Amino acid sequence: MGNFNLYNTKIIGGMAVSLLSFSSAFGQPAQGDSPSLGEAFNAGAPEVEPVVVGRERWNDKPVQTTIENSGDPLQQTESSSNSNDSGSSRIDELDPLETEQVKPDPNTLPLDPPKNKPATRIVRNFEGTLVFKPRKLGFAYDFPYQLENSKGKRLAFIDVDQLKAVDPQQFTDQQINVLGMLNL
Repeated sequence: MGNFNLYNTKIIGGMAVSLLSFSSAFGQPAQGDSPSLGEAFNAGAPEVEPVVVGRERWNDKPVQTTIENSGDPLQQTESSSNSNDSGSSRIDELDPLETEQVKPDPNTLPLDPPKNKPATRIVRNFEGTLVFKPRKLGFAYDFPYQLENSKGKRLAFIDVDQLKAVDPQQFTDQQINVLGMLNL
């Protein structure tokens, strides 16, 4: 046994030394060899300037126009001569239509939100261990056969009243698959 441990230690040590020498020789390149991350992503890509509609360059200031004189140039000259405050670009506040809501009568509101009922009438597979437990603390169960998961937690009670061809006692403490509906 001692020779076997010594042999394994030599093998593992040799592998570690070869791995270290390989990683030092062929590991990551030096910092000066590779370009920076920004240079790698922008290599060969021309610089694109953002476009803003109505301006020559994106950082130019917008032209001051008012709502009254934003139409035809002929109307602009007429309206600028007729209006008192032609330099005003203020927009009047609109009515808050979004906040005006009809409040329902609290007596007509439902007490509980609607709930989705579970899909109990769908035929599905139930898998687990069939266990026969007729009583608990002296009280008899309505359904003595139970289906339990691998941790011993009950998944469902099994109704075997309508089962005529097979004796369920022969399947107790075995893994079974039951095809049926879930009844609440």
